[in-house]
Amino acid sequence: MAPYVVSLFSRKGAVGVSSLISRRCGFFRSPISTLSVSDESLRSPSSLPSKISPWLMLPPTAGGGGGVVHKFYSIAENRVLSFAGEEKLGFPDGDTELVGSSHGWLALSNKRNNDLFLTNPLSRRRVNLPPIHKLPIEEQHLSREDFSCVHNVIISCSPNEENCRAMMIIKAGYALAFCCPGLSTAEWTPIGTRYDGRHDVRFYRSIIYSATHKLFFCLINRRTFEAWDLRDPDSPTMIPMDYPVIWLHSEEDDQRNEFCRTENSLVEYFGELFLVKRFIAECVDSNGCAFDPHLCYISPEKGWDDSRPYKTMNVNVYKFDPESRSFRFMDSSLDGLAFFIGRNHAFAIAAASEYPELKADSIYYTDVTNTRYAIQEIDYGGHDIGIFSYKDRTFSPCYYPCDVKGIKIITPYPIWYTPTPL
Repeated sequence: MAPYVVSLFSRKGAVGVSSLISRRCGFFRSPISTLSVSDESLRSPSSLPSKISPWLMLPPTAGGGGGVVHKFYSIAENRVLSFAGEEKLGFPDGDTELVGSSHGWLALSNKRNNDLFLTNPLSRRRVNLPPIHKLPIEEQHLSREDFSCVHNVIISCSPNEENCRAMMIIKAGYALAFCCPGLSTAEWTPIGTRYDGRHDVRFYRSIIYSATHKLFFCLINRRTFEAWDLRDPDSPTMIPMDYPVIWLHSEEDDQRNEFCRTENSLVEYFGELFLVKRFIAECVDSNGCAFDPHLCYISPEKGWDDSRPYKTMNVNVYKFDPESRSFRFMDSSLDGLAFFIGRNHAFAIAAASEYPELKADSIYYTDVTNTRYAIQEIDYGGHDIGIFSYKDRTFSPCYYPCDVKGIKIITPYPIWYTPTPL
């Protein structure tokens, strides 16, 4: 590991990062009482406060003239905000899948024609991203009609800015690619390697952008990391980060995580890097208790019983420690932060000091599970939404109920949205 990499995550060393790098190359109605409003005034930049809590994007509804009405749940105001949209923005659509949300822009992918674009529900602007058919994606994945070949798209800033960079994880092989949306000659450039030095397959799981470091950080498999400097699009630079993760192992924690799979997310807050490990039970009973998913197998003829929904059961957070050069478990406290994870560009905000309307030391999460492969018709999906208190390890609802008996299918999946009209 290059010694200068450690300085990326120390408050003291974050200032000189550029010079260091340059030298090294919805069908569900919430029971919560809310007020549905039409607040078009928030489309104006001057109408939005300088600090505004994240919104939960809800399934849109049909509007007049063939348009749509975008709906957002404001946590701070405990009400639903509605904004008239336009049909030409391409959302919602049975062929269109939401594949990202960052800096007030949504990333959408059309799984039939592989169109990829950004749209801002407040400004009603649409920015087309370069076609992806030139990327090394297997033809059978491009032609699939049941899911998009794009896993996730994030941007470094508003696409209105010339220095904006978009990074994408491709489902077909989980490869990486980037482009410059602000350039007229923009096209996708594949980056990263599919295999490591031992010829093991590498899968990109999570990507974030740090405005402090001017870098994209990537999580590969469960515990491998790398950073990318994309400021010069003609010379993208990869920085390896062989930082170990000191996993938590305790009898109590192992019991909570039994029969669970994990979804890992990277989160950055003013130069500090966190790894969020979310435990999701594949099957839960009517009391919300996880059980062995193999018990859901019926027979070779009938396959699996898909009637049991999945549910988040636990979350562990690890913070990068510059002194030990490792990710270490955070015990009960998140330093007053609130984390927002899901299909969005994951982020954290200072709930304790700057956003009193939020619950400090908590993880706000939305659904990330793909239910398209279920053999039988199911009446769930998109439902895994809630607030996890890191201090007392309890769950509370966020607009939608989080108890098993209240689970219903929600489509499109709700996603965290950071409002900006620009």
